[in-house]
Amino acid sequence: MNLDDLGLFKKIDTKNMLAEIDGLPNQLQQAWELGQTLPLPDYVDIQHIIVSAMGDSAIVAELVAASVFSNIHLPVTVHRNYGLPTFASGPRTLVICISHSGNTEEILNSLYLPNIMG
Repeated sequence: MNLDDLGLFKKIDTKNMLAEIDGLPNQLQQAWELGQTLPLPDYVDIQHIIVSAMGDSAIVAELVAASVFSNIHLPVTVHRNYGLPTFASGPRTLVICISHSGNTEEILNSLYLPNIMG
Protein backbone atom coordinates (compact mmCIF):
# COMPACT_ATOMS: atom_id res chain seq x y z
CA MET A 1 0.00 0.00 0.00
CA ASN A 2 1.31 3.41 -0.92
CA LEU A 3 0.42 5.79 1.89
CA ASP A 4 1.33 8.72 -0.35
CA ASP A 5 -1.62 7.86 -2.61
CA LEU A 6 -4.21 10.16 -0.99
CA GLY A 7 -7.05 8.82 -3.15
CA LEU A 8 -6.38 5.23 -2.07
CA PHE A 9 -5.89 6.30 1.54
CA LYS A 10 -9.27 8.08 1.59
CA LYS A 11 -10.89 4.97 0.12
CA ILE A 12 -9.48 2.81 2.90
CA ASP A 13 -10.02 5.39 5.67
CA THR A 14 -13.82 5.25 5.46
CA LYS A 15 -14.30 6.76 8.92
CA ASN A 16 -11.88 9.61 8.25
CA MET A 17 -9.64 8.65 11.16
CA LEU A 18 -6.80 10.72 9.73
CA ALA A 19 -8.88 13.87 10.31
CA GLU A 20 -9.68 12.67 13.84
CA ILE A 21 -5.97 12.23 14.58
CA ASP A 22 -5.15 15.60 13.04
CA GLY A 23 -7.86 17.24 15.15
CA LEU A 24 -6.76 15.67 18.45
CA PRO A 25 -4.75 18.68 19.71
CA ASN A 26 -7.77 20.96 19.24
CA GLN A 27 -10.06 18.44 20.92
CA LEU A 28 -7.72 18.20 23.89
CA GLN A 29 -7.52 21.99 24.18
CA GLN A 30 -11.31 22.31 24.04
CA ALA A 31 -11.70 19.58 26.68
CA TRP A 32 -9.17 21.32 28.94
CA GLU A 33 -10.94 24.67 28.60
CA LEU A 34 -14.34 23.10 29.28
CA GLY A 35 -12.97 21.28 32.32
CA GLN A 36 -11.68 24.56 33.76
CA THR A 37 -15.24 25.98 33.79
CA LEU A 38 -16.76 23.20 35.89
CA PRO A 39 -17.32 23.88 39.58
CA LEU A 40 -15.70 20.97 41.38
CA PRO A 41 -15.58 20.54 45.14
CA ASP A 42 -12.25 20.35 46.96
CA TYR A 43 -11.46 16.72 47.57
CA VAL A 44 -9.56 16.09 50.76
CA ASP A 45 -8.18 12.83 52.07
CA ILE A 46 -8.44 11.07 48.70
CA GLN A 47 -6.12 8.07 48.81
CA HIS A 48 -6.75 6.48 45.42
CA ILE A 49 -8.22 7.36 42.02
CA ILE A 50 -10.01 4.76 39.92
CA VAL A 51 -10.94 5.47 36.33
CA SER A 52 -13.60 3.02 35.20
CA ALA A 53 -13.62 2.61 31.41
CA MET A 54 -13.84 0.07 28.60
CA GLY A 55 -12.59 -0.10 25.01
CA ASP A 56 -11.58 3.20 23.43
CA SER A 57 -12.58 5.04 26.59
CA ALA A 58 -10.09 2.91 28.54
CA ILE A 59 -7.37 3.98 26.11
CA VAL A 60 -8.22 7.58 27.00
CA ALA A 61 -8.11 6.66 30.68
CA GLU A 62 -4.64 5.13 30.23
CA LEU A 63 -3.43 8.27 28.44
CA VAL A 64 -4.74 10.47 31.25
CA ALA A 65 -3.22 8.23 33.93
CA ALA A 66 0.13 8.28 32.13
CA SER A 67 0.04 12.05 31.71
CA VAL A 68 -0.62 12.79 35.39
CA PHE A 69 1.62 10.05 36.76
CA SER A 70 4.60 12.29 37.49
CA ASN A 71 2.50 15.18 38.86
CA ILE A 72 0.13 13.40 41.21
CA HIS A 73 0.97 11.77 44.50
CA LEU A 74 -1.87 9.25 44.42
CA PRO A 75 -2.19 5.85 42.81
CA VAL A 76 -4.36 5.89 39.68
CA THR A 77 -5.96 2.63 38.54
CA VAL A 78 -7.73 2.11 35.23
CA HIS A 79 -10.50 -0.44 35.92
CA ARG A 80 -11.84 -2.35 32.89
CA ASN A 81 -14.52 -4.55 34.40
CA TYR A 82 -17.86 -4.66 36.18
CA GLY A 83 -18.14 -3.21 39.66
CA LEU A 84 -15.16 -1.78 41.46
CA PRO A 85 -12.13 -3.27 43.18
CA THR A 86 -12.74 -4.08 46.84
CA PHE A 87 -10.35 -1.34 47.99
CA ALA A 88 -12.62 1.25 46.33
CA SER A 89 -15.15 1.46 49.12
CA GLY A 90 -15.58 4.59 51.16
CA PRO A 91 -15.14 8.30 50.69
CA ARG A 92 -11.35 8.20 50.22
CA THR A 93 -11.51 6.76 46.69
CA LEU A 94 -12.35 9.04 43.80
CA VAL A 95 -14.08 7.09 41.02
CA ILE A 96 -14.20 8.61 37.54
CA CYS A 97 -16.37 6.86 34.96
CA ILE A 98 -15.73 7.30 31.22
CA SER A 99 -18.07 6.04 28.52
CA HIS A 100 -18.06 7.44 25.00
CA SER A 101 -21.55 6.07 24.29
CA GLY A 102 -22.90 6.82 27.75
CA ASN A 103 -24.40 3.36 28.09
CA THR A 104 -21.44 1.00 28.52
CA GLU A 105 -22.80 -1.74 30.76
CA GLU A 106 -19.64 -2.27 32.84
CA ILE A 107 -19.20 1.46 33.46
CA LEU A 108 -22.83 1.98 34.43
CA ASN A 109 -22.46 -0.93 36.84
CA SER A 110 -19.41 0.66 38.49
CA LEU A 111 -21.15 4.05 38.56
CA TYR A 112 -24.26 2.81 40.33
CA LEU A 113 -22.63 0.17 42.49
CA PRO A 114 -21.39 2.67 45.14
CA ASN A 115 -24.93 4.09 45.43
CA ILE A 116 -26.28 0.60 46.06
CA MET A 117 -23.56 -0.22 48.59
CA GLY A 118 -23.71 2.94 50.58
